[in-house]
Amino acid sequence: MKKIKAEELPLRRQLGIAMVETYNNVYDRSQEFFATYGLTSQQYNVLSILYDAGKPLSTSAILKKMLEKNAGVSRLVDRLIIKELVEKNVNEGDKRLIDVKLTDKGETLYKTVTEDLSGVDDVYRALTDEEVEVLIRLFEKMRKV
Repeated sequence: MKKIKAEELPLRRQLGIAMVETYNNVYDRSQEFFATYGLTSQQYNVLSILYDAGKPLSTSAILKKMLEKNAGVSRLVDRLIIKELVEKNVNEGDKRLIDVKLTDKGETLYKTVTEDLSGVDDVYRALTDEEVEVLIRLFEKMRKV
């Protein structure tokens, strides 16, 4: 069977492939950044959600706010508990719910990573600000279809 060269594919399929490859590259590089702090991007996202909330949240409330929707939010929280970055407690108002809250160690790590977050943006350094703005507008346009 003859292998089809990428440039022989329909233009929009080439775009799809380029977007997936770019996403994978950006994702891998962002994971490397967060790994220097002993985190994944998803774990950082949970810390960020809890910090911004300023109060304990249920795992379902965390899931609703996550950038990457991840049904395994309970496993993420469990890993953060092992690292002593969050803790779980039974919700006072509804004993069926479990509240998750940042520990002092979790808040400190969150602030440290956030101060250095520009490091994760290095993946985009080949683009000018104008090119970034164009890409953002194009992505927004694609999401409206």
